[in-house]
Amino acid sequence: MGNNRNRSLVRLFGYQDSVSLDERGRFRLPDDLASALHRELGRVQRAADPQMALAAYERLSFYFVPGTQRRVFLYPIPNIDLALERFENPPADLDPEVIRRARDYLYYRMRFVEADKQNRLVVPEGLREHAHIDEQVQQITLVAQDYWLALIRSDLAEVRVAEQVEAFEQVAADLLDPARRVPAAQRPSVPGQAEPDRTEAGQ
Repeated sequence: MGNNRNRSLVRLFGYQDSVSLDERGRFRLPDDLASALHRELGRVQRAADPQMALAAYERLSFYFVPGTQRRVFLYPIPNIDLALERFENPPADLDPEVIRRARDYLYYRMRFVEADKQNRLVVPEGLREHAHIDEQVQQITLVAQDYWLALIRSDLAEVRVAEQVEAFEQVAADLLDPARRVPAAQRPSVPGQAEPDRTEAGQ
C-alpha cells in the first residue's frame, strides 16, 4: 500500500480488552477505544474532504466479516476494501473454485453494523455462529489489528495467546530489531566507527 492510501485508512494499535456480551449479543465499545476511533475517523475525513461535516462520523460503524480461527473482524468503513480486494484479485496459485466458495461465504456472513448512542454494537447472529458465540458466552475480547478489530470469545483468546507465544519467541528477535532488517550496505555509518576492510572481504 502506498503512503497516500495509508493516510486514507483508519489505523488502531495497542488495544486489547475483554468486554461483556449481553443476551442480545450486544457489547459496548470501551470509551478509550471509541475515542481513538473517532480521532482516526476525523483524521481520515479531513484528509479526504476537509469540507465534510464531522457529524458524518458521529456514529461509529463497522463492517463485520467472518475471520479466521473463530474470530469476527470489524472493519471501519474506510478500510473495508482491505477485506475484499484479495478475494476479488486472488493469487494465481490458489484454486479458483475454493476462492469462489470462500468469497461467497465472506459475503454471506458480512454485515454492516452501526453503534447506538451508547456505542453499543450487536454481533449479528450468523457471525456469532461463525465465532461459536452462543447464549452462554458472556465475555468477548477485542484486539486492535492495525486496520481492523478482531473479536473472539475470551476463553479462546487465552488459548490463542498461549499458542502464539512460541511463534513470537522464534521470530521476534529478528523482527523487532530494526538493524536486522536493513542490509549492511544500506546502514548509515556511525561517526568514529571504522569502515570494514572491503579488500579482505573480497570486494
